[in-house]
Amino acid sequence: MLNKSFVRCLLIPLGDRQLLLPSAIVAEVFPYQVPTPINKQPNWLLGIFEWRNQQVPLINIEEILATNISSDNKKQSIIILYGLEANHLMPFYAFIARDIPKPLSIEEDSLTDSNIKSNNKNYVFDVMYDNQTLWLPNLTNIENMLRSFPIKS
Repeated sequence: MLNKSFVRCLLIPLGDRQLLLPSAIVAEVFPYQVPTPINKQPNWLLGIFEWRNQQVPLINIEEILATNISSDNKKQSIIILYGLEANHLMPFYAFIARDIPKPLSIEEDSLTDSNIKSNNKNYVFDVMYDNQTLWLPNLTNIENMLRSFPIKS
């Protein structure tokens, strides 16, 4: 009998897209709160909010991923991610989910290339799972964008 390899993930709704993130990079799903704006912030940066006595940048993931938002859902939550690239400089950052994320355990073999190619460098790739296209964001690129705009707390 073959051992099957499963990955625990979160399926995160964003308008017309569904993001797929490994659960290991998600620090917490947190109730929405209005961020504090930052002077001269770019469109993709919504501001900062306090979480566990830290100032966490809140990004506009829809702007970064160039996706359409067609949801008036009031179930917004903040997805707090661990910083991967330079976690000592930016241990956490976050974005808003437009609905409640759904936990999944996905068998690695069940993911296939959807053959839909995005010209957006903020996507790593897209996969098909259960007859739907799921998008995997390029977190390295997103973190580089954040580091290029120093946030003073």
